[in-house]
Amino acid sequence: MSREGYRRRIRGKGPVDLKARRAKKRDGEILTVAKSPVVMVAPTTPIYDAIKLMANKGFRRLPITNPGTKHLEGIVTATDFVDYLGGGKKFELVQRKFDGNFFKAINEPVKLVMTQDVTSVKTSAKISQAIATMKESNLGGLPVVDDGGAVKAIVTERDIVNLFADRTSGVTVAQLMSEKVVTALSKTTIFEAEKTMAGEGFRRLPIVADGRVAGIITAMDIVRFFGCGEAFAYLRSGTIIQVLNNPALEIASKAVTTVEPDVDVGQAAKVMREKNIGAMPVVKNEKLVGIITERDFFKIID
Repeated sequence: MSREGYRRRIRGKGPVDLKARRAKKRDGEILTVAKSPVVMVAPTTPIYDAIKLMANKGFRRLPITNPGTKHLEGIVTATDFVDYLGGGKKFELVQRKFDGNFFKAINEPVKLVMTQDVTSVKTSAKISQAIATMKESNLGGLPVVDDGGAVKAIVTERDIVNLFADRTSGVTVAQLMSEKVVTALSKTTIFEAEKTMAGEGFRRLPIVADGRVAGIITAMDIVRFFGCGEAFAYLRSGTIIQVLNNPALEIASKAVTTVEPDVDVGQAAKVMREKNIGAMPVVKNEKLVGIITERDFFKIID
């Protein structure tokens, strides 16, 4: 069945009613699901310090703020770092400005790679407004700012997906999943995985062998790799390119949580919440048939 056919079936079952989750609506309800306090960094923070912070805290994005006022000046994501450190267009900076010297590149201020024109929502926003903004802008997270532009919280796709957990929706994983999955092979290198992620706009790649899922490599796996002490030694000695030619499977998650296509998405959301993961490969008879991500849940929200 076509994706549009899925959408018609989903719409026929009715949208997810966010009102049913709350006893009443009120200004500032976004703060009931957004995370606070927020870990932020200054524009002058060295890129490597931001990478280590992201790796240690497990955050996929860091708002960049004025140290004094906390006014939002930019945002940097795990995907930005993958792009910069070998994946995509930002890698051209490393090659052109630093002649391929990764060690010099990671000691530059984070403002070099941050997104300056940041989409955000106000602290007075409704949850539905944040969802609509993320859908329209194709974003995985939004800083929540007060009227003065100071960052007070952050709301992400994961926060929204958690609203689905334990709720029977009548919609199956098969109706939301992406069937055309871009994958990596067991011999795919870290550098090749970076380039694929940046080029295709993906945060994760299942690694397959004989049609079965052998692991999954994510943007955060790559951030954690660069943020570890061992990688720093290679960065400093100028031998990091050699390491990036190692198989991505070496730093990938090998204990992969999968899901069957006929599972209700409410149950899938529960598993994702419990495992603290943003996606699950979908398997049937142990063969990969799709992938469901946090972004896919937005398809059943009107």
